[in-house]
Amino acid sequence: MTAIATRDFELSSWQLRAADAWERGDDAGPQRGTLEIVTGGGKTLIALECVARSSRIVDDLRVAIVVPTEALARQWIDVARRHTDLSELDIGLLGAGRRDDLRERRLLVAVLNSASKHLPDMARSAQPLMLVVDECHRAGAPSFSKVLTTPARFRLGLSATPDREELDEDGEPIEYDEQLVGRSLGAVVHRFDLRDARLAGWLPDYEIHHHAVTLGPEERQEYEALSRRVDDLGEELRSFGADVGRAMQLRARPGELGDLARSYVAATTRRKDHLYRAKERGRVASAIVAGAASRGRCRMLLFHERVDDATILAAWLAEPGERKVALEHSRLPDSERRRVLAEFRTGAVEVLVSVKSLIEGVYVPDADVGISVASSASVRQRVQSLGRVLRRRFSEGGAPKHAEMHVLYVDATADESIYAKEDWSDLTGDGANRYWHWPLGAIEPDSREGPPATPKPTEAQEWERLGEHPPTEPVAWLGAFVGQEYSVDTLGTVTNASGTVIANAQGVGAMVTAVRGRPGGRFRVTPVHRVVLIRSDADGTVFAAGALTDQFVAAERPVATGDADLSGLTPGDRYVGPDSQVGGTFKLSQKRGGVIERRTKSGTEFAATDNTGRPELEANARTVLDTWRRCFDRGITFHVNELDHAWCVVAGEHRFLGAVPGGFAWPSGE
Repeated sequence: MTAIATRDFELSSWQLRAADAWERGDDAGPQRGTLEIVTGGGKTLIALECVARSSRIVDDLRVAIVVPTEALARQWIDVARRHTDLSELDIGLLGAGRRDDLRERRLLVAVLNSASKHLPDMARSAQPLMLVVDECHRAGAPSFSKVLTTPARFRLGLSATPDREELDEDGEPIEYDEQLVGRSLGAVVHRFDLRDARLAGWLPDYEIHHHAVTLGPEERQEYEALSRRVDDLGEELRSFGADVGRAMQLRARPGELGDLARSYVAATTRRKDHLYRAKERGRVASAIVAGAASRGRCRMLLFHERVDDATILAAWLAEPGERKVALEHSRLPDSERRRVLAEFRTGAVEVLVSVKSLIEGVYVPDADVGISVASSASVRQRVQSLGRVLRRRFSEGGAPKHAEMHVLYVDATADESIYAKEDWSDLTGDGANRYWHWPLGAIEPDSREGPPATPKPTEAQEWERLGEHPPTEPVAWLGAFVGQEYSVDTLGTVTNASGTVIANAQGVGAMVTAVRGRPGGRFRVTPVHRVVLIRSDADGTVFAAGALTDQFVAAERPVATGDADLSGLTPGDRYVGPDSQVGGTFKLSQKRGGVIERRTKSGTEFAATDNTGRPELEANARTVLDTWRRCFDRGITFHVNELDHAWCVVAGEHRFLGAVPGGFAWPSGE
């Protein structure tokens, strides 16, 4: 077979640098790596350049291109036909009702769901191979990650936002380069984000309008009730030492913590849905469409989060009969979706309402007005929706495209939180952003001076302010309260949000005490400089109390001894038995001279030490209390495992408290 050649396009200098970076590769070798390229930056054409270079290195190269959606698969096939010398018979499709075989095609475009099931086995007899994974952050999901085992000499990841929030088995955060996707496809070897594109002059002329819409009285009342529920559940989660930002991960945990996390996520989802359904969203979106049409802007792309709401909006926009409006979402037949997109490109459809699917990947070159009617609080999603409209294009005669992006959010609600996450003026240019407020029922909006919230200084900015060295005593931290959350108990044991014990505490217990005035509490560690951040109990001020010298490391779990004889253990000895908590988790506190307590749905109850008619269980409580009084001078948390052994963690080490067969006697009778 001859080498695969490209045709009918020319890459810019920065795009060629991206291809060069991929060819050099990462620490694991050449011809591998991930390219983080802004939406509209030509990732597809850069990838074809990488394919052509690989094809010149080895004979008979085959190429597998994995994409998340059927629409994106068909787009890739179209681009490969137009911009390579491969024939139609050389290019195949796996998924979307097709089952072409890589062994019979030189280039196979595979939809992620089908690729994860069939591509690894198919590829074993189709070598040498180049694996390209577009929107590669999707491939990290457990249900799709098998696709990353596809054997291939050449490996390329593509995404505008490759980072996934991912934790290791001990609950510690993992950077992209160490995540499964990054390890499989290669580290990020080149970045060209929205800010880079703006500074390089890659984007068209554009303006971004931010519209605050208002809740009606009944909507506001319901929102406040939903928010109180969210706040109450968040406080309960924090009482367990859990970070509400980790609630999605904590949902899988057993017991009360998992129940609380699931309730919290459900409550935030209900509040989010309530904001998506705000009546003013549709009315204001309709006014923006009418205004853009009056200025001669013909093709407009509207984004929504929910199919039902988008369907109502599309019908509303089509009602005057002045323009052709269409709807695109995942529940429609593929043939209908393809027809709608084709009509939008030709201008037969002037207004297209889409639900999520066009945010990522699909090329919609003719949209010069975008309206984000409703979107999540994800910075990733907001950047990608901007990219749908801010694609580089020039009109006939060489005049630059002028793009408009309109972003709707609900005033004085959680919808505003995204403005505290990212400095949009820095990202998109200070002069490009305008802010508006629509009073309830208003025909025209009022102008606002700026965004509803601004992000606090970044970790890098605060580190510079601190003189680029950690403080020796607590000082106020003016930046964002960022980083992984941990807890340290009164004995100096540090655990992360997953409950994993940290082996190298590095004196954070003393730092927490210095800020809070008493031992124990939660803190965060910033991701880059490992600054220890602690919130004061007095007024909520966040302090930087020092910094870690080394990254936290999970303590080795004790080796379960099963039936081994542990009778020789004495209270306080290092414990090497099972570290499970199947028998429950309890607290020893100094109330009433010392009690064992546990949480119940109705509050807190205490283990009995006499007068229950269960002398053996009363004795268990006295044993643990006696051990605690001899060995400790403060309250602690302890657990009971399947061997009926009570154990605790002290300064990162497991300690034995005593045998408690049958557990304890409780007022509830359990």
